[in-house]
Amino acid sequence: MANDSVEQTFAALVEFIANKFLRGEVSVADLIGLDDQEIETIFLMGHYLYNYGKYDAALNVFSVLTLYKPFVSRFWRAAGAANQALKKYVEAVAAYDMALTTNTSDVISYTYRGESKLSLGQNDAGVEDLKMAVEVGRSQPFYKQWVDRSRTLLSVRQITLE
Repeated sequence: MANDSVEQTFAALVEFIANKFLRGEVSVADLIGLDDQEIETIFLMGHYLYNYGKYDAALNVFSVLTLYKPFVSRFWRAAGAANQALKKYVEAVAAYDMALTTNTSDVISYTYRGESKLSLGQNDAGVEDLKMAVEVGRSQPFYKQWVDRSRTLLSVRQITLE
């Protein structure tokens, strides 16, 4: 009898937490409780895997981070990059979309989303992203390499910027 009561109480607690999670009142981060330094270490591990060509493993790491902290743009961008490296362009575009939802000035995501769209044959949309990368990043020295990359991709397509 006592076990039934414990099981019912536990089931009610799980249901309560699940409902709070579904309503957005609690996040995976709240449930697991990693601190920012631990999260950064996990991100760096994913970055290391990506840099050594372990794209599937890196994608697994970045996907967990997007669940854990869904409003951190760079986690979505990293997931997009891993998908793009795996030639999963639809998934890459979706991840870059999420990165840009949380950071509309993310020149890197505009550049790589544009490339992914071009790879999918979505030429007009890809060109628009590349133009946006140039527009948003032209006055920010940090983004020079991505602005230059976008300009190069546009010039190859004989598209000039106003």
